[in-house]
This record gives sequence, structure tokens and C-alpha cells, in this order.
Amino acid sequence: MNLNEKLKSRKMQFESKLPKETVVVMHRVTDDLRKSGIAERALKKGDKLPAFALPDGDGVIISSQDLLSRGPLVLSFYRGYW
Repeated sequence: MNLNEKLKSRKMQFESKLPKETVVVMHRVTDDLRKSGIAERALKKGDKLPAFALPDGDGVIISSQDLLSRGPLVLSFYRGYW
């Protein structure tokens, strides 16, 4: 089984445990996002990230420029627990 088949199987297992109405909404929202063109506007590998400032875990505002002055910067996005 290749990766795409494994992912499809995992998705089907996940969706089988949800109410049908929830799955319908998830698929509709996913389709809406695809149709919006958001993926085409997203940064791609090699693109330069614009400068930004965000609060750290303690609420202190940290700028990307300050972090980059110390060395390479790695970002990790956490969507939270749903």
C-alpha cells in the first residue's frame, strides 16, 4: 500500500467515526478553501517570509528580525486541539 492509499484509508477510518453531518461540513469547507485560491497565494518552498512580530508563550512580543539576528529561524504551526 502506497502513502496515498494509506492516507485515504486513514481518512475513511476517521470519517467513519464522525456524524454524517460533520463529514458533510468538513468536505464543504475543504472544497470552499480549494475554490478560494488560497493555496496558490500561500508561500512556497524558497519564498521569503515577511517580517512579523508575535507573542511568545509568556505573551512577550518577539520579532522575526530579532530572532533571525541570532541565526536560522524555524517556524512550527500548531492548529490546537479540536
